[in-house]
Formats: sequence, structure tokens, C-alpha cells
Amino acid sequence: MNFYTSLTLSFILLFCLDISWITLNFQSYMTLVKKIQKEPFYLRMLSNLIAYICIFISFYLFIKIISIEGNTLLYSLLFGLAVYGTYSYTNCSTFKNYTYYNAFKDTAWGCVLYLIPGLLFNYLYKNKLII
Repeated sequence: MNFYTSLTLSFILLFCLDISWITLNFQSYMTLVKKIQKEPFYLRMLSNLIAYICIFISFYLFIKIISIEGNTLLYSLLFGLAVYGTYSYTNCSTFKNYTYYNAFKDTAWGCVLYLIPGLLFNYLYKNKLII
């Protein structure tokens, strides 16, 4: 399979997984946001779009690494840890009501979030399943 086709399909999976995670944990996040900012949740769409562009850039760099180095499992877990761990533990250090549990849960999710599409990319790209 073409590198960019594999990348695109893998990113679509990453995006769908992330939206599913957010949907499943929406109530928990809303409670947390209310505790932190003392106001209801409000989504700024432009900021959200920019965040997903940043995630795509990081995902592209991650995919380039595993396509060259291999070892998808290790790099997936480390990349998810680095990206989501930085975000989560920064929140934990700056927001009083953002707990270590929240930071750990979000960081663990980042590891899984990069692992599953990383494995899909590796499988599609190495086996050349789609032209």
C-alpha cells in the first residue's frame, strides 16, 4: 500500500477512536471542566481544528519513524506517552482540580490512541494491501 494512503487511513482511525473516547467520557470531562474553570464547557471550533492539525503533524512524524525504524509497539507507546503525557501532566501541574488520575487516564489513552492506528499503518503499508 502507498505510504500516504496508509497514513490517511490510519489517521482516520485515530480521529474516529479519539472522537469515540471523548464521546464515551464526555460527562466525566464536563464535570472536570466545570470544577476547573467554574463555567460550563465551551468548545472553540478553530482551536479544536488547530489541535487536530497538530495531532496530524505529530502522527505523521510518528508514522515516518515507525516506517523507517520498525518496532511499532515501542514507538507507539512512547509517542503516545510523550504527546499526551506532556499535555495531561501540564494540566495537572497548572489546574488544581485536574487530578493525577485524570492525567494518568489521559496519558494511557494517548498510548492506546497511537498504538492502534500505528499497528494498522504497519499492517497496511508492509503488506501492500491497497494500491
